[in-house]
Amino acid sequence: MDDTFTDNAFSLKNNEFYTFIEELVGQQIVDILKFQSITSTQSLIRNPNIFEIFNMKCTEPNFLSIREKSCFQFDDGQFIVKIGVMNNLNYLLDFLKQQQQKKIMENSYVDSNVSLSFDFIDKHPLLKTLILWYQQVDNVDINNKDKHEFLKDFIDTITNNLTKSSSRFRYSDTIKNFALSLYILGGKLTYEFIRLNLPGSLPSLTMLNTLISNSNSKISEAEFRFDQLQQHFDDLNFQYAFGSEDVTSIIKKIKYDSTTNTFNGFPTPLDRGVPIKEYYQTDSFDKLKLWFNSNDKSSLLNVHMIQPVQSTNQCIIPSPFLLSAYGIDNTATANDILQRWWYIFNQCFQRNIRIIDFSTDADAKYVRAMRLMSGFFASLPNFPVHQHPQAFQIKTTSNWPWFYLREQQLLLFFQDATHLVTKWRNRLLSSTAELRLGNQSISITHLHDIIENETYTKLDHGLTKSDINPKDLQNFSSCLKLTSTDVFKILNDNISTRGTLIYLQMLKMIVVAYIEKKTTIAERLRSAWCVVFFCRIWLTWTKFKTFNSTQTTGKNKSRYFITRPAYLSVEINAHNLLYLILLVQQKQLPPQVLHIHTFSSQACESIFRNTRALSGIYSTIVNFTVHDFLRRAQRLSLLNDIKCKQLNDESINNLVFPVHCKHRHDRQSLFTQSQSDIDQIDIEQVITDAYHEAIDMLDGLEILNRLKDKRVLGLNLLSEYVFKQLNSNSKMHDYSSQLTNTDDEEFELADDDDDDETTNDLNMDDDNNDDFPSNDDYSDEDEQDDTRNLIDTRKEDFVGMKVLNTIQSHIEHSHFKVKINDDTKYMHKQTGCWLLAGEKSKISNDRLLRVQQTNKKN
Repeated sequence: MDDTFTDNAFSLKNNEFYTFIEELVGQQIVDILKFQSITSTQSLIRNPNIFEIFNMKCTEPNFLSIREKSCFQFDDGQFIVKIGVMNNLNYLLDFLKQQQQKKIMENSYVDSNVSLSFDFIDKHPLLKTLILWYQQVDNVDINNKDKHEFLKDFIDTITNNLTKSSSRFRYSDTIKNFALSLYILGGKLTYEFIRLNLPGSLPSLTMLNTLISNSNSKISEAEFRFDQLQQHFDDLNFQYAFGSEDVTSIIKKIKYDSTTNTFNGFPTPLDRGVPIKEYYQTDSFDKLKLWFNSNDKSSLLNVHMIQPVQSTNQCIIPSPFLLSAYGIDNTATANDILQRWWYIFNQCFQRNIRIIDFSTDADAKYVRAMRLMSGFFASLPNFPVHQHPQAFQIKTTSNWPWFYLREQQLLLFFQDATHLVTKWRNRLLSSTAELRLGNQSISITHLHDIIENETYTKLDHGLTKSDINPKDLQNFSSCLKLTSTDVFKILNDNISTRGTLIYLQMLKMIVVAYIEKKTTIAERLRSAWCVVFFCRIWLTWTKFKTFNSTQTTGKNKSRYFITRPAYLSVEINAHNLLYLILLVQQKQLPPQVLHIHTFSSQACESIFRNTRALSGIYSTIVNFTVHDFLRRAQRLSLLNDIKCKQLNDESINNLVFPVHCKHRHDRQSLFTQSQSDIDQIDIEQVITDAYHEAIDMLDGLEILNRLKDKRVLGLNLLSEYVFKQLNSNSKMHDYSSQLTNTDDEEFELADDDDDDETTNDLNMDDDNNDDFPSNDDYSDEDEQDDTRNLIDTRKEDFVGMKVLNTIQSHIEHSHFKVKINDDTKYMHKQTGCWLLAGEKSKISNDRLLRVQQTNKKN
């Protein structure tokens, strides 16, 4: 008999199983097994008495034939199995028992005196249950078998490792991915608790840290991970992507990174807008001391995220990719932003990745940069963006005076809609704004009255006082509550609150146009442009209107309108949305790029939240330094990589990750419109409908009569007038060298500097251009002059500190060579940071207090 059949006796099925039985005991037993549909060794062992059927009454011809060959019949009608057939079955069962015992003995360190018979297995319920479970798994259909693969691997790992010494423990890639995911999600204590109580199940922390450090997810400050991005896109067959950029407040603290031999936490200097990697490196303690004395610490962290556009055969929106992160201060300019975007675009383009769009948080500086690059009332004469071979070129069927973008664009831009709606809400809550629509006022008092009116309960409107708290500048959920149908119904019942109702209806349209996932493309376009025309009408009216106030001229009129960044964000988003739809209609981009809700900086906000959530269970500190963020972000990137491979590689044993019910559909693609549906959208008709909808909402107000008297009422007349006014106030400059604030008084728009609207997005000031410290502050001789690194102290015992008399050469780079009380010592560079730190920086764990605290500093 072939040894292969004997060795694999317990894995044979169907024809291979019958061939094995025939060679071992003959065809007669095979016929009996086939008749009873016993197709495997496991099935035979579970039903060893296969001759019971011969005493049953059955007229099946095959059955009668088999029984006649295998049995004798007595005069009373009973049948007895022939002795030869009985001996063959007993031989077969004994052989299988021997093979089972041999296999167990070969794969375990069981004492040779112990006999693993069936009786022994029956005495141990765990062994019996495992055998039964493995049999059930082997018998399930192929579609359901995959869900047991990880559990089988986990059980196999434990059982295999328990028979070995700990130094010989081995783990599959699936177990390693599970261990990494558990460690990242649960933290060190949770991981160790499970590992210690399930011996042999999970790798040690030492192995885990080695896996993390050796992964492709390593993130260094100011490093742009273009090569990792290219590999990620190549593996998943992505081509198009959207970029986003945002900042968050951080703990101001300097830390030493031994892997790169750099100090993290100083503001990263920029070279033509691009942060300089590993700038703060030194082996001189005096140089570090100079940096501490002359440089402020980074108060903000800037991150760049890349959101891939899903392929045509994918139903899941891919997770965003962290491209870079670094500490900054308030010295960057709009020109720096432009140079950085140009750099990112070109680096990605060289790697066959087409960046379509950049999104930011509606900050004034980002708005200015977007306008300059897109030619939106501004120009970049020396910036070669329009001659790029991959620049988009749309074709319009007629003259559109309401469309302000030029036909050729290298990049598109979207201001984050979540930030935009909060800005819109915050203007309503502003203590300095006096918003009016014709003879109607727009006031937070109307919402106060609803909340305090005893006629209504919270069931009627769903509002609380916290929803209209002017200090809570980032309360997006309140925007959704303020735009509910219940609130609209109450406001509509009172004619004096019509202005506030219209204002909130516009806020609702912004949500519908850019945030809601199920909105159709035509509805997005109509809602976006309805808000644009509403703002143009409102803006033009404020120019002509004489208000009953002592302050009615110049920029003082701006108090009656929304802020400049908010208005320009509305215009920019609507124009770029239309441009993107035209690109899809003209077959330059696939329909998948119209997942409008992903065109935002929420990918940055998400990684900020997730990084804060990685604090240990016994830690109340949710904030981080630059160094902390880089370390945590590496783990998040590694976790996202594991999840991505699970979704896109069927050969990997799937791990099931928990998802909150509120976020269960966040990454699912709800886009159902085909190319033909988009082709059928009549752009001009949608724009016309949007204009008339804005007019209808303002019908009956004094605002329309004023525009009619000035002969600027009408789709084309209004748009031409607004364009002329905005364009005439946009001065032409050479922005390739240094950008200046040239649009402060454009159309008398409101600045975004109200006392209660101090940038919740941590805006940066163009006029602050402090020079960064230069690496040329010391000469080579100074760098090598150890006599300068003097530290005088009364302390003589440095036990517990990383201050040593001698060190090994391979770690010398991570230590300063200093003289302490005239003795040469080696001080760890992190100890040097601790020694020079003057105070401990803190920011609040509470989101609202943290924003207020950061705004006061800025």
